[in-house]
Amino acid sequence: MKKTLFATLVCALAAAATAQDYALYDSPTESGGISITGKRFSLNTASQRGNICDLDGTIKNNQYRDGKGCVVRFHFSGKNLVELEVPESAREACSEYCGMNARFDSAYAVLPAACTEQGEKATEKRFQTAYRAKQYRQAAQIKQQYIASCGKFISFTDRMHAANDLAVSHKNAGDKAACRRALATIKTWLDPEFDPGYIYEQDYQREAKAAAYNLKLCR
Repeated sequence: MKKTLFATLVCALAAAATAQDYALYDSPTESGGISITGKRFSLNTASQRGNICDLDGTIKNNQYRDGKGCVVRFHFSGKNLVELEVPESAREACSEYCGMNARFDSAYAVLPAACTEQGEKATEKRFQTAYRAKQYRQAAQIKQQYIASCGKFISFTDRMHAANDLAVSHKNAGDKAACRRALATIKTWLDPEFDPGYIYEQDYQREAKAAAYNLKLCR
């Protein structure tokens, strides 16, 4: 879902050749992105339950003001990272651009080439080739590199899927300790109290079941 929403935003703004596109960064239960062209911006995000934020406007002195109380501060870190901040006094006004419990004040980063749809397909092909050839250590290395590069750009269910792939690769390579370490990185989402939301429910249940099974094999 994260990739779909971001891809939609990018395509909608593709005509602007000078646009800089950013994806939500380190927000595994949210999805979306922002595009900035000169001083103009357009953002679209979705919460874990599918509620949307839509906002566009003009940045002036690293701020956006809608004239109705909504204020958004843009904090740029080089060319690859921007953080959006909504002051406490402006939260209610800015919430008018969002569905229930949705938000857009977060960090956004330029998507690395390895994390684009094309890059991910190439990585997965390399992983599957190594795994099917029983080159399990190589498969684990490929998946670990993917997680290191792209883990903060993908949804929690995709992150769980990657961790399961990594865990199984380590297990088949004979390293059960590394298998357990891989699964430990997703323990937050394996808590019985964690609510994935109805949008992610099916994928979540599949990955949680796989993680529980893999953990038994790695003990």
